[in-house]
Amino acid sequence: MSGQNYLVAAYLGMIGALALWTWTVFARSKTLEAKINSLEKALFNEESE
Repeated sequence: MSGQNYLVAAYLGMIGALALWTWTVFARSKTLEAKINSLEKALFNEESE
């Protein structure tokens, strides 16, 4: 393999890693948002009682 092939493989690897990281960040933010919403609902229900 020439040096250029290694460079292409490295760039594709970095793009794949960045895509995976972005996907996990968005998945965690959705989970966190759901937890925050449920907490807000629970607190609102306690205040209204």
